Amino acid sequence: MAQIKLENFDALIIKIVTDLAKDFRPVVDKIENTKIKTTKNNYAKYMGFIQEMSKNNEATMVIVGLALIKAGANYNGVKAAWDALK
Repeated sequence: MAQIKLENFDALIIKIVTDLAKDFRPVVDKIENTKIKTTKNNYAKYMGFIQEMSKNNEATMVIVGLALIKAGANYNGVKAAWDALK
């Protein structure tokens, strides 16, 4: 999957992602500060969060993932989570 860039979306999606990023910041901080040696880039933690928040809706997975990245999540961890959830 090519890198997904927030600026490629319309204004409403950007606002939703930005607002969610503020809410997700504590989650991202917790995940990034709790390294799991067997999970590269914390993808398992991100996968669980994305799955829980999106209820397996693919479009929602992208929005939640973008919000996590905007909140400071490791891009590679979120991308690995997206790939595993496909």
